[in-house]
Amino acid sequence: MAQARDLTSSSLPADDSPESVFQLMLDQDWSDGLPVIPPTPDRVHSMVEGSRRDPSHLVGYINPEGGAATVEKIAVNAVMAGCLPEYMPVLIAAVQAITEPGFNIHGIQTTTNPVAPALIINGPIRNQLGVNSGRGCLGPGWRANATIGRALRFLLINVGNAKPLTTDMAIHGMPGKYTFCFGENEEESVWDPLQVERGLAPDQSAVTVVGSQGTSNCLTLYKEAESILTVIASAMADFSDNNYLLGGGNPMLVLSPGHSRVLTEQGFTKQAVKEWLFEHCKIPLDRIPQETSIVHYEKEFVRDGDLVCLCRSPEDIVVVVAGGPEPYHATYCASFGDTQAATKLVATD
Repeated sequence: MAQARDLTSSSLPADDSPESVFQLMLDQDWSDGLPVIPPTPDRVHSMVEGSRRDPSHLVGYINPEGGAATVEKIAVNAVMAGCLPEYMPVLIAAVQAITEPGFNIHGIQTTTNPVAPALIINGPIRNQLGVNSGRGCLGPGWRANATIGRALRFLLINVGNAKPLTTDMAIHGMPGKYTFCFGENEEESVWDPLQVERGLAPDQSAVTVVGSQGTSNCLTLYKEAESILTVIASAMADFSDNNYLLGGGNPMLVLSPGHSRVLTEQGFTKQAVKEWLFEHCKIPLDRIPQETSIVHYEKEFVRDGDLVCLCRSPEDIVVVVAGGPEPYHATYCASFGDTQAATKLVATD
């Protein structure tokens, strides 16, 4: 296995104080604005060891600069984010996913839209690493969720060179640009988990990335399935979202385990949920301003007669079961529109 002396990244002198290291990272534009763990050779070496790969192994090129995301570079940024070495296989799979051509990481990195890769972790690796898939899974308090997502953001900044204000042109940005990572609550869901839906086995661990614009809460305090879906559809049927205007992407819905049970008991499979929402999220064309927009969005509309569709097909809607058990809240994440979700196997040997 590699030794610390085998690392090739350059080093900079710094005082031992946390304040000095933090300031150095800020001065070099390597930080997200929050304090980091100094990536010393010994720490990076330990992180590389967690990957079970050579530090020079190339995982992918991250746009817009096309920077080489080697195992060593991933390890450096993982240390900075506060990851544990055992998180490395998940991070490697995440990099493989975001560098799939269809995911369009170049567009996500440079757009004026407030979009970020959302990471959904499936399979046994969730429990092995302590990934929160239940109550509060999109919030603070969980090291794996927070630091895996943050490490990916560091890679987007430091390897892809998407620096705020110069390359990352998001007009407002969003909190998901710090970290956006959670697990699916497979144990409490009555539906097949996401990685199975996307072609893997239940006992395989995987990372799926979705280009998401943010989160919208849907208050679903109803008992009837169609009432719940009607509330959710009202949140999804917003033609200001990129998925309508660009005619693509993967709108994502995060339902609670309680939703999956209530909907199933009333005859809705996961596919039936997607089909119902797809039909009820169609917007009359005359609701959309008829003025030609500056980027000609209207050429990209997916049409059904005089209706504009949320996305190209019901299958494009990503449904994930996560969070606490009560069917009181659902979370909707509109899509960037010009991106396709990607799923990669987490190599655990």
